[in-house]
Amino acid sequence: MSKKTLKELQDERAVKYGEMENLAKESDTRALTPDERSQFSTLTNEVKDLDEQIRSAQQIQAFNAGRAASVGTGEDGQRDISKQDERDLARFSLLRALDSKLHMRELDGVEAEVQAIGMEAAKRDNIEVNGAGIIVMDSVFSKRGQTATGQTTNPGDQGGVLIREDVRSVLEVLQANTFLKEVDATFLTGLTGNLKIPVQDTVPVIQELDEIEEMLDAEILFSSLGMVPERRGVTIPISRQIMIQGSIDMEQFVINQIGEALAQKMNVEAAIKLLLIITSANGNLLPLDTNGALPTYEDIVELETMVSGYNHLRGKPKYLTNSKVRGILKTTQKFTGTNGEAVWDTRDNLLNGYTPVVSNLIPSNLTKNTGTNLSALIYGNFKDWIIGQWGGTEYIVDPFTAKKKAEIEVTVNAFWNQREARKKSFAGIKDIVTVRP
Repeated sequence: MSKKTLKELQDERAVKYGEMENLAKESDTRALTPDERSQFSTLTNEVKDLDEQIRSAQQIQAFNAGRAASVGTGEDGQRDISKQDERDLARFSLLRALDSKLHMRELDGVEAEVQAIGMEAAKRDNIEVNGAGIIVMDSVFSKRGQTATGQTTNPGDQGGVLIREDVRSVLEVLQANTFLKEVDATFLTGLTGNLKIPVQDTVPVIQELDEIEEMLDAEILFSSLGMVPERRGVTIPISRQIMIQGSIDMEQFVINQIGEALAQKMNVEAAIKLLLIITSANGNLLPLDTNGALPTYEDIVELETMVSGYNHLRGKPKYLTNSKVRGILKTTQKFTGTNGEAVWDTRDNLLNGYTPVVSNLIPSNLTKNTGTNLSALIYGNFKDWIIGQWGGTEYIVDPFTAKKKAEIEVTVNAFWNQREARKKSFAGIKDIVTVRP
């Protein structure tokens, strides 16, 4: 017989304890039958035996966790995460943690360890945590595979019930690719208090002087850019039946959907803010025509020239646009009358020698005068796009609001903000026509 893992033991205990609860509820309205009393007694003994096995497994796990904790701390004062730690954290179950909170039980095992890490980060980042909250650092879910829930069936009336069904994963809603990590934006995590970054605005002016002419004082002027955390969140109802059954598939599905929704929100906000700083007043907008126009190779190169002209062409600049612009540029020649080489290099997937990133979160429904359904193209040093993150993701359990539907509500909070370090590190076009006349 193979050795059971801590999770398997806990899952088995949860099932048996649930059966005991059902029998106990029945005893509130009627007397239990002899078989039911015998079943309750058997379940009680089995739960006690499982409790002993769980305690033993937790002691071994705690010993291993303590041994792993000796790997030291990083430069930021946080404990390094070893490969063994990553495997341990990968066994974290949000549903088990929520169930413990729901029934006012102390967290134990890997759930307690994850909560301790999250609470430490929240305290360090000055994030106040509700008593029902569970703080989970994003790294806990970063390496976990994506799964989904099962589905109900309609059995046939002529033997269909005998046919085994192969239930596959849910076909999820297809959402636009996110882009912030692909363009190498700067993520500042573990922030405490409000963020303030000094910015040098001027350089010393070197003066031309006669032999004994008195020199004027020179100044270096500074400004600052700042960010304060902004809250983003979502509330998701989860049925008690799913909690009782402990479906890891559903747990992963919900977690992945929350993570994807938060990522989509962050990237949509980034696209909006990027386009807001690309204006004629900032000197980084390239207008094509009164009502928009088809882009040319010269237009693409001009964006690079604009950023370079402000001495901001640093790091690894990239182009960012949507699939419609990619499509039109793949069918647009660099120079008319040549061999037909496309503006978008399909062999090496390059645009003007730089890596292009494609996301349909970059709008294709812009308007300009009578022009409609226009697209945007952004070029820049995205290291100068700063995303500040405060704490991890907070999960709060509410067992009361939807109690009549036998649901709990899980509210998720995250805190972030984002902005540019330098406006002129970016240039763009906001009136691209992507359909040939």
